[in-house]
Amino acid sequence: MNTSRRTLLAAAAALAASGSPWAQGFPARPVRLVVPLAPGGATDIAARVLAERIGAHLGQPMIVENRGGAGGTVGSQAVATAAPDGHTLLMGTVGTLAVSPSMYRRLPYDSDRDLVPVSRVAVGNFALVATPALPAATVQDFLRLARSRPGELNYGSAGNGSMLHLGMELLNRAAGIEVKHIPYKSSGQLVTALAGGEVQVGLPDVPSVLQLARAGRLKVLAVAGSARDPLLPEVPTLVESGLAGVEVTSWLGVMAPARTPAAVIDQLNAAIVKTMGDPAVATRLAELGMRAITSSPAEFREFLARERPKWDAVVKAAGVVAD
Repeated sequence: MNTSRRTLLAAAAALAASGSPWAQGFPARPVRLVVPLAPGGATDIAARVLAERIGAHLGQPMIVENRGGAGGTVGSQAVATAAPDGHTLLMGTVGTLAVSPSMYRRLPYDSDRDLVPVSRVAVGNFALVATPALPAATVQDFLRLARSRPGELNYGSAGNGSMLHLGMELLNRAAGIEVKHIPYKSSGQLVTALAGGEVQVGLPDVPSVLQLARAGRLKVLAVAGSARDPLLPEVPTLVESGLAGVEVTSWLGVMAPARTPAAVIDQLNAAIVKTMGDPAVATRLAELGMRAITSSPAEFREFLARERPKWDAVVKAAGVVAD
């Protein structure tokens, strides 16, 4: 056997031993993306937008599987305990990755230990909204009113432990105000209550209030993301309005089981980055009120390291516990 052939065989053997996705033929079959929520919501639709187009970059189709239940913990556990080969992934959310670990007394998995980041994929904005009858045209007007009437104003949410609840509690803590919580069963009910004057303020997602705001039936005081929303470019952020550190977004990111080979993670990340960079994907997400956004696995890990303690403090202060 000549020297060059021996060299090639030795290299191939080393590559196979290394667990390289090239040697393993990753992906060897369709990749399953678990959405830990019911079909039809923004998370599910965003997952399907990604799945529809990623095959061209991944070399295998991606199949979305909805596994709802227990606030997203059922689907999250299914991925946390799956084979770490890159063929089973999780569409994680701010709720499942940053809130649930603090809110649930007992989780059957540890998201820090059992899941690893692949990439962020999308982010959506919430907005601080008031009824027209509230004598406040800006965030500072609202804060002055709340400070002059502690415990008299109220806000609505989509239920205890929802992001609409925790986001307002974050604002309460940061601004040193006391606005009382009125829980509803859904974001839709909250928006209806706001428009009807049953509650005075709330923090619903931007798309759900656009038409009512344009019709003058609601006032948008600020958006809660790190940047202004393309759907409401004239509206400042809470940070711009003087509330440093008060950022509340609905973000999504893909996670894989722990011990998935780094080379597989990198290959998945590259495919996601290419897919989310497609203008057609960005357009479809914009219709949902979301913005395509990607990151390296390390950047996503750093982001999670900031989000977890922020929401842990809010959950504890609000006394929200789930079984």
